[in-house]
Amino acid sequence: MVENPFLGKEKEIGIVLIISIIVSSNGFLFFLQNTIEVDLRMTTFERQRELQLQSTKEIAQRIESDVTLVLYMLNGLANSVYLQQGELGSERTTRLLEETYANSNLTIDRLFVLDNDDVMVASLASTPSEFFLGEDFSFRSWVRETKSSLSPVFSGYFERLGIYREFITYPIISRESGEYYGMVVTSIPTVPFFSHYGNVEHINSELLAFDKQGAILAASTSNGLVGKDFFGEDVQQFVNHNEILNNLTRSLLSGKSGYGVYDYGRGETLTTQYPVFINGNPEFFIQIATPTSEIYAKIDEVLSIQQVRILTLIVAASTVAIVILVILLKKWNIILANEVKRRTKELEDSYEEMKNYIARVQTELQKEKVRKNRDIE
Repeated sequence: MVENPFLGKEKEIGIVLIISIIVSSNGFLFFLQNTIEVDLRMTTFERQRELQLQSTKEIAQRIESDVTLVLYMLNGLANSVYLQQGELGSERTTRLLEETYANSNLTIDRLFVLDNDDVMVASLASTPSEFFLGEDFSFRSWVRETKSSLSPVFSGYFERLGIYREFITYPIISRESGEYYGMVVTSIPTVPFFSHYGNVEHINSELLAFDKQGAILAASTSNGLVGKDFFGEDVQQFVNHNEILNNLTRSLLSGKSGYGVYDYGRGETLTTQYPVFINGNPEFFIQIATPTSEIYAKIDEVLSIQQVRILTLIVAASTVAIVILVILLKKWNIILANEVKRRTKELEDSYEEMKNYIARVQTELQKEKVRKNRDIE
């Protein structure tokens, strides 16, 4: 008799095989989903890094262009007819300042002129000024540096009435005699100025600007950081003395661009940076910081859709496997029932044969007994 292949261990092996297919297919789909997510996150991060590096460079170049325009404006004033004639405090000079300011689209809040004794002799301000005509500026370092170098000077930040400013000077030197007459000075409110290159207070990517000493000129992370030394204790406590960020900023202040990824307790952050060169020298320094959660948020919807698709595939694959298993089990049950019937029929047939055999034997024995009885008689 030929054994049925769906009986015994073959059935157990079949069930194990179906379960293995379900488990392995689901595992493969989960692996595929994880691989896709990792690749997508890596690709998205790298793309954002390159875009942010390029954007940071472009912002630095725009700042360079705008500050250069300020220098051109100051150069034009310093070489104007009235100032070259020594009319530093004249009414005509004041009107010239007014005209220059009115025609300027730059973020400056005042223009003024100092004579060769460092006294303010002409002034124009967009709001009531804390400086007055006749005020002596000789104690300011940027005034002394301008007089000694006879070249434009960037002051480093100066705070008055809660407003942080960067002063830019331009010496007034006679083109004919080379005599020093004084200087033209403008001031730039740092936060409004740098906000033109990124919404400093309302953006997901945070813009920070530094001067050459590492003082923060603008910061979207916290207004309380503006005016503070980045390497001072207040800022260092804010960034938890993060060594990666500190090294990145040191590199920036040395005139190097680049990027870094770090977490100082407020989530992982990608920061890109670029120095602002004025006349070939780094004068300002820009960082743009973006939480990586903001970067990955762009693909969360895609990943969510992908997860639904993977889950649908898993459910579909499991359902198909279960249906196949049910069909096979049903088939195995039918085969098993038929086999039981066949075996039962065989047993019944064997029982009938045995019964008939016994009957025949008994008949023969009876006949034999009858014969013996006849022989005795």
